[in-house]
Amino acid sequence: MKKIIKMTALAVVLGAVSTSSFAASQGAFFINANVGQSNFHDHGFSNHTDTTTAARAGYAWRVGDASEFGVEAGYVDLGRASGSVVVYNSSAGFDTKLSGPLLGANFKYTFSNKIYVSARAGWFRSKFDANIAGIGSQRFSGDGAYSGLGVGYDITQHFSLGVNFDEYHGRATVYGTKAKEGVSALSGFAEFRF
Repeated sequence: MKKIIKMTALAVVLGAVSTSSFAASQGAFFINANVGQSNFHDHGFSNHTDTTTAARAGYAWRVGDASEFGVEAGYVDLGRASGSVVVYNSSAGFDTKLSGPLLGANFKYTFSNKIYVSARAGWFRSKFDANIAGIGSQRFSGDGAYSGLGVGYDITQHFSLGVNFDEYHGRATVYGTKAKEGVSALSGFAEFRF
């Protein structure tokens, strides 16, 4: 985990301080939004799928004729999962919501027909909002990671649509115990570049 955070930080720093090395290449700011379906990997949840949304903004530098390298920051809401847990020798319903800010790097390769493939990875500040029936709500957080692949189509120079598949690895310390939760997200996205 520390290795992923260090690699992401290095990518962001290199992107930020290397603007002069990319000066000959055009770059663009971008914003994008995703909406789709999340799937919590823990099979202890009786209901483990929900709607996911994400928003990202960043800057991408053109590298060569077809490639771009960029940095991004954003926020993801992976939705809720619910199930039951044994508390004091009796079963109680619970649900958890997972969300948090993102910071990472991305890469994009565009083919001559305006279709492109992309990849991204970075740091995910996991925030678990947990609620156990009869006990109440608590928030737990920790440093996680995310990665993903996408395919899209440049409708114009400034606008594209596509599909992403992302993996989020949430981490938190829950009452002194390190907990983790993996969530997959399949989503459609729209991106505007300026």
